[in-house]
Amino acid sequence: MTDLDDSRSADGGARNEEAGRPGTGPMPFFPAPPGRHATPPSGMPLSGGPQPLSAPTMAPPMAPPPPPPPPPGRAAAGPAETGPGGAQPGTAAVVKGRITIEDEVVEKVAALAALEVPGVAALSERAEPVRVQVQDNEVAVDLAVVVEYGCVVMDVARQVKTNVARVASRMLGMRVTAVNVVVDDVFLPEDSGVRAARG
Repeated sequence: MTDLDDSRSADGGARNEEAGRPGTGPMPFFPAPPGRHATPPSGMPLSGGPQPLSAPTMAPPMAPPPPPPPPPGRAAAGPAETGPGGAQPGTAAVVKGRITIEDEVVEKVAALAALEVPGVAALSERAEPVRVQVQDNEVAVDLAVVVEYGCVVMDVARQVKTNVARVASRMLGMRVTAVNVVVDDVFLPEDSGVRAARG
């Protein structure tokens, strides 16, 4: 055996063969220059290198400010006051019962609404110048009026229909199905030139 063969033993030879393979033996150690540390273990940042960035942390949401204290001299709110019948103030209590509007009331509302129209001198002088027919929540009105001389009769009659329907619906809460207007006379003012000429 040569000197090379003597230096190889049974297990020593295998160790040397494994050391000769690339990537299987231990890496050689090179000491760091004076003043510097050795290479840190894997996963540790270098001393002079950039630090790893951490995820930004979000601030916890701010709690809403507490409600302001009540002004001095005002007592804490107690149980709500109730009106008659246990109803809250400003609210209508539900009371059982029935409401009836007489036909005479409907007739008077229709008559006054007709007299509000400019050009209507008066109601007719016939026995019943205003008649109403009420059924459930609906009403039909028949009117006979006197129109002032000089006014456009058709325009006055249309305005009477519109005003009577509007006022009766608003005041009585009824649905006005019809307003029939009859113009049966024309009023002539006493100081008009026509009457003076006749005299």
